[in-house]
Amino acid sequence: MKKLVVMMMVSCLPTMMMAQPAKYCMTYSDYKAHNWNTIESLVNGRSEMIPQIKMDESDIKVKSGDKEVDRILKKEVFAITFGKQLYVNCRNLRCKDIILDTQNYVQAYPYAGNKLLIAVYHINNGAFLMGLGADVASVFTPLGPSIALRSTSTALWLSRKKLDSHRCYLIDTDADGKGRYPVTRIDDDFMAKLLANDAHMLARYNAVSSKRERQSASNVLAVLSEKGLVEAAN
Repeated sequence: MKKLVVMMMVSCLPTMMMAQPAKYCMTYSDYKAHNWNTIESLVNGRSEMIPQIKMDESDIKVKSGDKEVDRILKKEVFAITFGKQLYVNCRNLRCKDIILDTQNYVQAYPYAGNKLLIAVYHINNGAFLMGLGADVASVFTPLGPSIALRSTSTALWLSRKKLDSHRCYLIDTDADGKGRYPVTRIDDDFMAKLLANDAHMLARYNAVSSKRERQSASNVLAVLSEKGLVEAAN
């Protein structure tokens, strides 16, 4: 099986730019209400360990070294953000009551206002490995007493061109009584309905002959970005 190795992208922000504090929210409702808290508030004096984001094959995992903080990050936190980069926890997401190909964090994009689009690696497309250098394992680094992302830090963010093996899902409703979020797969039927009144964009989407490539996050994001429905779709 062919293996795809993707290297982490290095932030090109000016070194004098003020660091952006890493933040989290607990629910989709919190996300819509812009109710964010700093990652530092989770640690709250419990530990001097620094939360990190790491890529392990297809998964984005957040680790702090503190067991209680790690439990909250893994099982309870809905989303994490720093700067314009946004990640959603897939642990409680369900597509037609089926769990997604990962239960860790994935890249996310604001969609048409308060909705969220996520790009999930499709495990059946082959192995996906992240090459980690000795100096690029951490994303979150300390800045004074707070936990923040330095402007010189490595940013774990795959560009749109690197998302060929990912699928897109839409989050647009709150969790059910069991704390699970129903998500919608963005497939050919979804795009056909969305672009029913835009023959030009529908033709552009359908111009990709391979179904797998047509429904890939790289193709879907390109179309949705041009339609103005997705923000920061690099």
